[in-house]
Amino acid sequence: MSGYKRGFSSDLPVLYFEDRVMGSKMIVDYVTDLFNKDIYGLVMDRNGIWAIEWINSRQKKMLNGFELKKNDVYNCYGDAPFNYILGDKCASDYYIFEESASVNFRFDGKLGPGEQVSFYSDGHWVTLDNLMNFDFMRILVEKSRISVPDLHAFLKHWRSGGSHRLTLLSLKFETDRNFENFEEQLELVEKANVVDDRFSDEEMANNLDGYTIQRNDGVKATIHFDIRFFLMFVWQETGFQRVL
Repeated sequence: MSGYKRGFSSDLPVLYFEDRVMGSKMIVDYVTDLFNKDIYGLVMDRNGIWAIEWINSRQKKMLNGFELKKNDVYNCYGDAPFNYILGDKCASDYYIFEESASVNFRFDGKLGPGEQVSFYSDGHWVTLDNLMNFDFMRILVEKSRISVPDLHAFLKHWRSGGSHRLTLLSLKFETDRNFENFEEQLELVEKANVVDDRFSDEEMANNLDGYTIQRNDGVKATIHFDIRFFLMFVWQETGFQRVL
């Protein structure tokens, strides 16, 4: 009927569309009209770029969140989805990337402000400039190629007032890093264990026995690092919640 097939089970209707794009648009139009709601978030793979432009054309409100899923089967679009998503700034609060960009991919623009940006699959392309130009409260990068000198530069940037909205920076390195004399060079101070209610118990467990660094305006952060990871927690300006 009208280009698609209908089937019914005892629990729910099942729709089979020969044209997946048409079917997706039809279902979204029906649900949003039924509940009088805008589209809140989008989860897609590389083949779903059409959905971003279509959503932007049908509603004034920006998507709250966006997630790019990994697709190992169809990769005919290359890095185009990354260029489109990052350049279009299609979400207001969070971005989650599970898909990998090519070895030569680079992004030179700015992204944010928002709540969180996460690169869970492969963040090899995220550079020092990207970290400085990502205006998010939480930045998480796996398979990072950020170097120890890059971290020195970023912390100097943060100390002088840069990335002032940042509350969490989490980097998992692609290869081992040498942090020898890192704390002495930055004049880091060992800190007492503290708890901040903004972070999960798992995050807090990773934060124990770190070092303290202070911004020029007095705001403090805790840094915890090893050969394969770097964590930075920025504490509330009103002080620590409780001391362990």
